[in-house]
Amino acid sequence: SSGINAEYGCHEKIGLADPSIQPVLKKLYNLYLVTVLQENIGFFLSNNLISRKAAAGLRNDFDDLVKDIAPDSLALADGFGITDEMLSAPIARDWELYNSYDNAGEMEKFEDMIRS
Repeated sequence: SSGINAEYGCHEKIGLADPSIQPVLKKLYNLYLVTVLQENIGFFLSNNLISRKAAAGLRNDFDDLVKDIAPDSLALADGFGITDEMLSAPIARDWELYNSYDNAGEMEKFEDMIRS
């Protein structure tokens, strides 16, 4: 129950934020909630806390929220203190390409591959 209270408290705090950022904070909060549902879908379904139809729509809800949040992603990263160095990490770019060869943790070959 402490998790529920913490999540409700988070929702209340959004209303205290600057009105100009409340819409994106609400989207982030909803994205978090959809993620919690997805990660625990077995529990929610087995206890009849979510319908199969609603559960089936979670992926679309997730995708829609990510698309809605995407235009604000750099401002959000800045607001959360995520540095440019962190954003330029291989995982933040084309991680499939980065892991498609034995790079031994080096960036040089990866940089060459993305330039070509």
